[in-house]
Amino acid sequence: MNRAHAAAAILTCPQCGGKNAVESGERFVVCEYCDTTLFLDGSGLVLHYRLPRLVDEPSAGEALRRWMAGNETVKHLDRDAKIEEMTAVSFPMWFFRHRAGGAETTRVEPAAPTAIGDVAGLDVPVGQLETYTPEEGAEIVEAAVPLETARRWLPDDKLSELAETALVHIPLWRSRYRYRNQTYVALVEGSTGTVLTSVFPEKAESPYYLIAGLGLLLFGVEGVVLSNLVAKFAAYAVTAVPLTLVAFLIARKV
Repeated sequence: MNRAHAAAAILTCPQCGGKNAVESGERFVVCEYCDTTLFLDGSGLVLHYRLPRLVDEPSAGEALRRWMAGNETVKHLDRDAKIEEMTAVSFPMWFFRHRAGGAETTRVEPAAPTAIGDVAGLDVPVGQLETYTPEEGAEIVEAAVPLETARRWLPDDKLSELAETALVHIPLWRSRYRYRNQTYVALVEGSTGTVLTSVFPEKAESPYYLIAGLGLLLFGVEGVVLSNLVAKFAAYAVTAVPLTLVAFLIARKV
């Protein structure tokens, strides 16, 4: 780095307090005093970390198949869907650590646009954070959301409790899979195998709404017609059995 460049600015390392000369337009800096990796945002230097990738590509595919076999998706999605792509991605997140009343909490916000809102709910284990170095073979997503914008997403009380602000790159596997001539996207978190998605082949809910409506109608009629409490509860029980059976059979088919 040319320290004599006229456009260089002097910025303080948030880790050790050392003064670093930073060239105009430079975004990634290694502190010359403590070797901490730093990210330069418009508001100054912040610590730059990453989470290690602990889930390899085959394991990410297995995690996705397990999610496909869960209760929220259509039946046999794990068997019928074709995984067409599994790409390693390093995604940036703004990381905030708060201290209040002796307790410590953390919160993350996406530092780049994403169509999958569940990314904002990711848990970042502080103990696994390591100094950032670009992950070889991964698609590196650049931070595009300014830090000040992310700070405005925090509750007002959290702003006063901020103990640390950092940029953390999260390892993800971006999967594209095809089901019934339609392509879907899911993310597999590369440290834990957690699956994140927004649009996917869901179980059809309309049959359940129909059963619920029919049940309310029948129970309502029985409640009005039958005045004897014992007879009323007996009728409710008799009505509930076939409704439950039909719901079970629909769940087997959906």
